[in-house]
Formats: sequence, structure tokens, C-alpha cells
Amino acid sequence: MNFQESLKTELFTIQPQNKDEVMSEFIGLIRTGAVIKKHSHELLLHFSSRHPALIKKCVTHKKSLFPHSSHTISVQERRGIPGGIFYCFDFSVTNIMLDQFGFQDVNILSNYLNQKLAAHFLRGVFESRGYISNPMRGYHLEIQFNSEKLAHYILKYLHNLQFDFRSRTVKGDINLYLKNSQLIADFIRFLGAHQSYLEMEKIMVEKSTINEITRWVNYETANLNKIVASSSRQRKKIQVLDFDDLPFHLQEIARLRLENPCSSLREIGDLCNPPLSKSEVHRRLNEIEKIADQKGFTENLT
Repeated sequence: MNFQESLKTELFTIQPQNKDEVMSEFIGLIRTGAVIKKHSHELLLHFSSRHPALIKKCVTHKKSLFPHSSHTISVQERRGIPGGIFYCFDFSVTNIMLDQFGFQDVNILSNYLNQKLAAHFLRGVFESRGYISNPMRGYHLEIQFNSEKLAHYILKYLHNLQFDFRSRTVKGDINLYLKNSQLIADFIRFLGAHQSYLEMEKIMVEKSTINEITRWVNYETANLNKIVASSSRQRKKIQVLDFDDLPFHLQEIARLRLENPCSSLREIGDLCNPPLSKSEVHRRLNEIEKIADQKGFTENLT
């Protein structure tokens, strides 16, 4: 089971505690995921999903909130994109119910986006229209809306809740998305998916550790390459010199460089008697190279 499936499964199992919370989640589900249909002079709301657990949750909420409204459940196999098996939930509604769901006026949804109920409403929205990528590959959480007005209305409340969602248009739909790993983790926790939140935090720590190790390895590799290149150049120049031609204070450094081709300047300084600083070793090696150049060292070092 991938991360998105485990997150959705956890969300589907969350059961609100009171009627207001149930209503908030149900309206979040239906307003963003259902479409209005007419059938034999009857108004229906049609909701479909690949997840039978979500359809079961919709039926449970509907029975609790609107016990006298009839409903049907069916299975459809769709071709194209997206294709596959879809589970469908249709239930009869009145114009008053459509008003309550915010189909006529989105401002009614403010009742479900207050501090007490927002998590339940937004859980329903995400269960219906949300997507999250595999955090091991990248951080991306997205909610798709087919109504620009509804998307921007909910975006305003998300910003009030300190979730810095951005918006973009994809094939006529308005998508709200997050790419910041910590904001994604906080949003998951806000929806009530605490197990997925902990898993996300674990992945973030693992990726951060891997990135730190990678940066350290790259840094050390670059330093080693630099040491090897400098050492090769210095040894080639030292080898054309007669040690007797070198000042006494340079002879030890020249000998140590030949004997320790892979050592850093600091390590060579530690081998000197008395020990020398890195900058002093660097200065003396530069002095040796200048002497070699003055003696006609013209070998192509590239």
C-alpha cells in the first residue's frame, strides 16, 4: 500500500463525534465531489469514487443526517482517463438540501469552515478530491476543484488557517496545492490522520539525513579531488628539482609531499618538525612551485 492509499484509508476510518461534525464532513465530501442530476422529475446528487470505504462512509453519514432520503449504490466500469472500477452513490435531494450543501451560495459553507468544524469539512474535501504524491520521491499535495469560485472561497479559509496553498489551472479545473513538506505534514495532522503524519515525519527525517550525508560525501569527494590534483602538480614539479638547490626550510615540505601524495595540507603540516599550519605549508609549496617554474618546468599539467 502506497502512502496516498494508507492516508486515505486512515481518513476513511475517522468517524466524527457529533452531528455538526458529521454534517461538516459530509458537506465537504458532497459539495466538492458530487454532481446534480435529474431523474424522473427527481433531483439526485451523484457521487463516485474508486474507494468502496468512502462510499460506505457517505452512506453512513447520509443515513444519520437525512434518514428519509432514498439512495442507491452501483458499480461502474469506465474507460478512458481516469478509467477502471468506480463505486457510485446516488441520493435524492430537495432544493433546500442543495442550498444547505452550498450549491446555490458558497457563502453558506462558512458555517462549516469555522475553527471548530473546519478540520471535518476539509477532511471531506480531501477525501473526495485530494491527492498526495509519494513523499519518498517528492512533496506534493493537491486538491482538485471543478468550480473556480468554490476553490478560491476555500483557499481564503485555508490561508486563514496558516496553510499556504497555491492555485493553478489544469485542463479547466482549479487545483490548490502545497509543496512544502512541513506544511503538508501539518495539514495531514489537521485532518486527523495522526498515523500518516508520524509516517510523513519519519520520511522527512530519513530524507533529510540522506541529503546531509550526500552533501557531506560530495564535499569530501570535491576536497579529495582537489587534493589529488594539487598533489599531482606539486610532485611533478618537485621531481624535476635537486633537493640541494632548495632552501633548507623547503626541503622537508618537498620530501613530505613526495612521501604522502594523498595527504591534505593540514596533515602534511602535522608531520613537520615542528608542526606547521595549513597556510604555512601552502605558502612553502607555492614557493617550491615558483622555483620549479623558474628552472624551466614546462610540462603540460592539463
